[in-house]
Amino acid sequence: MPGLTERFRFLLFPLALFYWGLTLWREIFYRVGFFVTHRLPVPVVSVGNITLGGTGKTPTVISIAETALSMGKRPAIVSRGYGRTTTGTVIVSDGKGTLVPWEEAGDEPLLMAKRLPTVPVVVDEQRFRGGMVAVEQFGVDMIILDDAFQHRAVERNLDVVLINSRERAENYRMLPYGRLREPTWSVRRADIVVLTKTDGESTVPAVHRKIARHARKIMKSSLRPRETENLKGRKVVAFCGIGDPDSFRPTLRQLGADIVAFQKFRDHHIYDESDMNDLKKLLEKRNGDTLVTTEKDWVKLPRSEGKDDSILAVPVETVWLDEGEVLLREALRALF
Repeated sequence: MPGLTERFRFLLFPLALFYWGLTLWREIFYRVGFFVTHRLPVPVVSVGNITLGGTGKTPTVISIAETALSMGKRPAIVSRGYGRTTTGTVIVSDGKGTLVPWEEAGDEPLLMAKRLPTVPVVVDEQRFRGGMVAVEQFGVDMIILDDAFQHRAVERNLDVVLINSRERAENYRMLPYGRLREPTWSVRRADIVVLTKTDGESTVPAVHRKIARHARKIMKSSLRPRETENLKGRKVVAFCGIGDPDSFRPTLRQLGADIVAFQKFRDHHIYDESDMNDLKKLLEKRNGDTLVTTEKDWVKLPRSEGKDDSILAVPVETVWLDEGEVLLREALRALF
């Protein structure tokens, strides 16, 4: 029934209150040293968020790695590898090429490995162990922890937290009542708060002011599509399974695409033949020219699709605003 979830959402409030209590006690235990934090032998940059997905984390990690490379550093990326079928340490890329399929790596680590062919990428649910593997096997001088703001078992030298400027104000409530993984005051632990997607169609200034009270330093970034096949004027059926699916619309509009249909899937959706058949039928029904999706979704398409030009992937990249790239370089330089 439409609206049923919203109507009875208040029933989740007690669970959100309980979850808030857990995060508070976890914070206390780390502060008093009851929970142990391990230190890696190289500087560590953590990139994370306080809400569920959709903050532009993957392109931000890629941008930070590219900036480090341009400074002559040898970074490696360590991720949990959400959604993978494996456990333990898996080397996704040795800095010379990808070694495993997305099922063993997770979609985001594989995407980062493909976009950063000279950067080792390791997945491990124990980030410290994965970080040590990266240091010992590849001789890197910097570790970038992907989605690690809540993973405090590894000491970090630079903590970066991303806030989606498009996130609705009502979502800034604790899980499962809202989308917060931690209270907004937790950004006090961060060295840098980045307001992402600031060129979006909507912003939540009230939430920004609330977070600004606790933030040490605030930067801004946006997402822009990288060079891809000309979509201007083409009728497209778009589909994606990402944390903020509606952010894919303005990306396509920037490219001049005519969106005749837009299909949303849940975040980290695994596509099968039935999904693809339905999408192709929708393309035919709407007289579309092509199917388009995000890079993260494209790497998970069934192998039978052949990854040919009949389905286009639209890559995006982080653009730092207000001299943000200069500030990022200064923050990275201070680590060494």
